[in-house]
Amino acid sequence: MVIFDFLKNKEFAKFMKEGDTLAEYGKYEEAIQSYRKAIQVDPENIEPWFKEGLLHKEKERCEDAIASFDKVLELDPKHVQAIFQKGMVLGNCGRVEEAIQCLDRVLELDPKYAMTVWYQKGVHLGKLGKVDEAIQTYDMILKKDPKFALAWYSKGLLLEYMGKNDEAITSFDRALEIYPKSADLWYHKGLNLARLKKYREGITAFNMALKIDRRHTNAAIQKGLAFEELGELENALAAYDSVLKIDQENAKAWYHRGIALQHLKKPDEALASFDRSIELVPKNPSLLITKGILLASLDRRTEALRYLDLALDVEFMPEVKKFRDAIAAEKSE
Repeated sequence: MVIFDFLKNKEFAKFMKEGDTLAEYGKYEEAIQSYRKAIQVDPENIEPWFKEGLLHKEKERCEDAIASFDKVLELDPKHVQAIFQKGMVLGNCGRVEEAIQCLDRVLELDPKYAMTVWYQKGVHLGKLGKVDEAIQTYDMILKKDPKFALAWYSKGLLLEYMGKNDEAITSFDRALEIYPKSADLWYHKGLNLARLKKYREGITAFNMALKIDRRHTNAAIQKGLAFEELGELENALAAYDSVLKIDQENAKAWYHRGIALQHLKKPDEALASFDRSIELVPKNPSLLITKGILLASLDRRTEALRYLDLALDVEFMPEVKKFRDAIAAEKSE
C-alpha cells in the first residue's frame, strides 16, 4: 500500500509538472489535458482542478472555469482563492450579482484579502450602475490606503461617467501622483479638461499620454478634437494623420480627418477620408449622414440621397428623413 501511494504520488506530480510547464509556454489546451490526467490519478486533489479553472479563465471560457472552481469548492467549501477567482469569472461573464456574492464570501472568510476584494466589489457595483455605492467603496479603500492608485483611477472613471469633470480630474491627479507614467490616466485627465473647455490643458495632458505611449490613438484623436475647438485645423489634421501612420484601419481617425479637411475647404480630400471610414465601418449612420450632407452642399444631390438613404436603412431618424426629403424635392424641381 505504501508503494502504491508512492507511485500514485509520483505519477500525479509528473502530470502536474508537465501541465505547469505547458501552461508556462502558453500551451493551454495541452496543459489542461495534463491536469486532467492528474485528476484521474487523484480526483480528490484540489490543485489540478484549481489550475484548470485558471486556464479556462485565461481563455475566457466562463462556464468551464466556473465548473472547475465549483469542483474545488465541492472538495473545500472554504477555498478562498477559488471563491475569489469564481467571482472574477462571474463578473467577466456579466453575472455581476453572483460575483459580488463571491466577493462578500471572501471578505467573510479571510479579511487579509480585504483591499483587493473591496476594490473588485467597487468595480462590480459600477458595472451594475450602482455608481454612488461604488464610489463609497473606493472612498473607504482610499481612507485606509490613500496610495491605492487603481482606486483613485476607478473613482475618477465613475465621476467622469457622472459628468463631474472637476472631481474626476482631482481623482486622476491623485492617481498620477502615485503612478505618473500611466498613459490612460493622462488621457482621461485630458478628456475631462476638454469637457470643461480647457483645451490647452487638455492638449498638454494628451501629449503626456502620447509621450508615454505613442500608440495611444484615442489620445491623439482627442488632441485633434481639442485643436478643432481652438480653430487650429492644421494641427488637428496633423493629430489625425499621426494616428493613421500607426493604424490605417482606424475609422474614427479617417472620419475626423474628413471633418477637418471639410472645414479647411478641401471637399474632395474630405470625401476620400469619409469613403475610407465608411469602407471600414459601412453600417455607421453618422459616417453615412456626414458624407451625404457634404455631397448635398456640393450640389451632388443624387449621391447625397444615396448615402442618406443608406443611413436611414440602418437607423430611422426623423430629422435626417426631413433633410433627405428636402434634397429630393429640390432635385425634382
